[in-house]
Amino acid sequence: MATMTATDISEQLGKARREAADLRMQLDQAEGELAQAVEAKDYSRADELKRRADDLRPHVLLAESSVTALQDAAAALDEHHRKEHATALEKERQERFGALRDAAAAAEREAVDEAERFLTETKAHIAAAAESLRAALGAEARAGLARREGQQAAIDAGWEQPSMYVSVPNRVQAHIDTDQLLAEILRRTT
Repeated sequence: MATMTATDISEQLGKARREAADLRMQLDQAEGELAQAVEAKDYSRADELKRRADDLRPHVLLAESSVTALQDAAAALDEHHRKEHATALEKERQERFGALRDAAAAAEREAVDEAERFLTETKAHIAAAAESLRAALGAEARAGLARREGQQAAIDAGWEQPSMYVSVPNRVQAHIDTDQLLAEILRRTT
């Protein structure tokens, strides 16, 4: 069976319409002449025209049915093509959005991995900062001890008088006491 295209159906529809219109015109003419013959009381002519109209009527009905069937077929084929086109567009849209979703998921995974790497680096930097703060506090404590030992040596040599309070360096501790971030770094890493 040969494939029918919209063009084939359209050509057949045009031919069927012409044929149906021609047959309808012949039937209308025969029925019109029949009405005139009856009115003129020409019954033999009326019988002849009635037979002619009766012979034409099935052909007219069949031709008009063919036109309707071809119109329905053309409409069904158009609807089928419309649905196929809509399905193809939807498939393309779904594929495009699927690709976008996949790209977004890959970008998300990459960004999450990067965030984890930065978090790990930050934790290492915070631990290193805490270690540096502890080292600074240790150095400051050693400076205070050295100052006390120096002052004691000066007292022992008689250069200074003994004092109740010996001032020691506390710049690092003062910063920690006034900077919440530094204090929190030390608190969380001890």
